[in-house]
Amino acid sequence: MYIQREMLLLNDWLNTVCGMLTGAHNAGLFSVSNGQLELDHCWPETGDCASVLQFKKQAELALAGQNAVISYEVEAPGSPCIIAQMFKAKKGKQYVLLVCFSSADVNPKYQLSLINWGIAWFRVLDRQASIEQRLILSEPVISDDAPVGPASTESYFQRTVNLIKSYPKSSVVSLITLVLCLWLPVDHSIKSPVVVEGRVQRSVTVPVDGFLKSINVKAGDRVSQGQLLATLDESEFRLQLEQVSNDLKVADKQHRLALSQLNYSEAQQFALQRDIAEIDIRLLEQQLSRLELKAPISGQIISGDMGRASGTAVERGQALFEMAPVGDYRVVFNVDETDIRYVAKGQKGEILLSGLGNTSFPVEIDRVSSIFTPDQGQRYYRCEGRLLGVIDNNLRPGMAGTADVIVGSKSLGIVLFEPLLQWLRLKAWQILP
Repeated sequence: MYIQREMLLLNDWLNTVCGMLTGAHNAGLFSVSNGQLELDHCWPETGDCASVLQFKKQAELALAGQNAVISYEVEAPGSPCIIAQMFKAKKGKQYVLLVCFSSADVNPKYQLSLINWGIAWFRVLDRQASIEQRLILSEPVISDDAPVGPASTESYFQRTVNLIKSYPKSSVVSLITLVLCLWLPVDHSIKSPVVVEGRVQRSVTVPVDGFLKSINVKAGDRVSQGQLLATLDESEFRLQLEQVSNDLKVADKQHRLALSQLNYSEAQQFALQRDIAEIDIRLLEQQLSRLELKAPISGQIISGDMGRASGTAVERGQALFEMAPVGDYRVVFNVDETDIRYVAKGQKGEILLSGLGNTSFPVEIDRVSSIFTPDQGQRYYRCEGRLLGVIDNNLRPGMAGTADVIVGSKSLGIVLFEPLLQWLRLKAWQILP
C-alpha cells in the first residue's frame, strides 16, 4: 500500500511542477536502479513516453555529472530546449527529472530555478511520507475482514492533495509560485546617505591676527595654484614696522655715541636694543609677506564665508576657505548601525545624487571605519569609497545623495521580511521578562 502511495505522490508532484513551467511540452521522471535509468512517470499522463525517452541521453549526462544539463536539439522541430536535473530523495534514492520545452525561446535559468524549488518541495513531501510510513508500521495489524474506514486508508498527503484540487488550478499554481518565489536568491543591498568630498582637501587659514581687506573668490570658483584668494589689512603692520624702524635708528645712534664716549656698558646695552629691533623688523616684514592668502593647490573652492566684509576681524588659524582638487573625489557613506555588519571592503554599488537628477555613478567601498556619529538616537558609521569610471564634469564636492550597495545574496523572503522580524525580536526582548 505504501508503494502505491509513493507512486501517487511522485505522479501528483510531477503534474504540479510541470504545470508551473511555462512552455513545458512533456516531461519524464526517471529513477535510478542498479546504476540504470528507468522511466517511472510521464507528463502529461496521456502523452507519448517515447518522446521523452528519445532524450534519455541528457538524463544520463545529468546523472553522471551529478548536476543539471541544459541542451538544445537543433535537428528537432522548433529546436526544443531540454533541461535534466538529478536529485536525491530520502535514503539516497536518486531521480532525474527531464523536461522538454516546445521551443528555445525560454529562460533556462529561470525554469531551472523553478525546478530546483520544486525538488526542494518534493523533499519535504518525501520526508512527511516517510514519517507517515513509520506511523502505519507501528499500528496494530488489522484483519483483512475488518472494515477499513476512509480515515485509515487515506494518507495525510492524499487528503492534502484532494484539498488542493478542490481549489481552482490557477489559484493553486499562483500560490505555489508565490511561495517558491520567496526562496529565490536575489541581491541583498543596503541604502545609505552619501556625500561627495575631495579626496585631498586643503584649508586656507589666517596666518596672523588682523582685519580682512578683500576677498577675491567665493565657494564654487576654480582657482590655480598661487592665485590670490584674499588680502589682510596691512596698515597696522606698516605702522608697527615704521615705529620699530625708528627704534632701530635711535638705538644705533645711542650705540655709536656711547662708543665715542668710551662708555662700553651703555654701548653694549644699546647694541642689544638695536639687535632686538632688527629681529622685530624681520618678523614684521615676514608677516607683511603673508598678508596675501594664495591658493596652495589648483582646484575648486568648496566652502568659504561669503558673508565677510572688508574690515572684519579674523584670528590666527581661522579657516577662510576649503579647497579640493577637481576630479579627485571620495564618497563618504553614513551606514546605519543595523546594516554596518554587512558592509565590507570591495563591495560595489551605485549612488544617486540629488543635484544631478537621475544620473547614477558606480562606486566601490574602500574603507570601513569603526567611527560612528550619533544622530537622533541612531548611530551611523562612516565608510569611504571611490567613484568608478569616467567622472562627470558637473560633479562637485559637497553634493549629497543616496547609495545602493550590494552586500551579498539572500532569499527574497528574507530580504522582504527580515527588517520586520528583527524589529519584532527587539521589541519582544525589551518587553518580555
